[in-house]
Amino acid sequence: MVKKPIILFFGGSSGIVKAMIKYFDMKYKIVSFYNKNKPSKIKNVEYKKLDFQNDKKIISTIKKLSLENSKIVIVNFASIKIDKISMFVNKTDIEKTFKINTFSFLKIIQLILPKMMKNKWGRIINISSTGGLDGDKGTLLYSSSKNASHSMMKTMSKEYGAFNITFNTLALGNFNYGLFKKLNKRLRKKILNKIPSKKTGDVKNIFNAIQFLVDSDYVNGSLIKIDGGY
Repeated sequence: MVKKPIILFFGGSSGIVKAMIKYFDMKYKIVSFYNKNKPSKIKNVEYKKLDFQNDKKIISTIKKLSLENSKIVIVNFASIKIDKISMFVNKTDIEKTFKINTFSFLKIIQLILPKMMKNKWGRIINISSTGGLDGDKGTLLYSSSKNASHSMMKTMSKEYGAFNITFNTLALGNFNYGLFKKLNKRLRKKILNKIPSKKTGDVKNIFNAIQFLVDSDYVNGSLIKIDGGY
């Protein structure tokens, strides 16, 4: 018996995830993973605590999920951003950033891939940002780890495409949540002036893109920008 499609959101305490998740209807089972700040309860969403720096916890948590005979979608928003000029980056910064932004994401994929291969269906969506992919002053760690994650998507799209499993990256621009809201007024205005529509994005655009990738078996290894032309 085929169960409901299941969407696994990692980085569930993100303001964007909390605002967007309500658009997914009851045909999905939704599990949202968070680390420190548990989001407010939303109907049809199950919340689980998960530390991306703890391999043992990742393995035990994923193994406890009921994923048999389900169409599985992974959407990874989990990330950390340590802002430092390149010459001051140290080993601890590097290890922590790549552990959270790249290696733990890979570990989760490795744990779930066998079930996707058995079901001949899977969708893996990596969330990045246009700023992270393009690079900017002080973002060496974030940018390099996010580019590494997209390279992972490109490689695995070739390795597992024959199993109807797709790997894609969504590069987000500016949305009125999280880091953007913390910027001072002058900097927000400067950013908005670079966007043709002079406004931040609506999270419905991210939902639409995720739904498109879920429904599309011939979009694989792609990088899709959702940034208003920034």
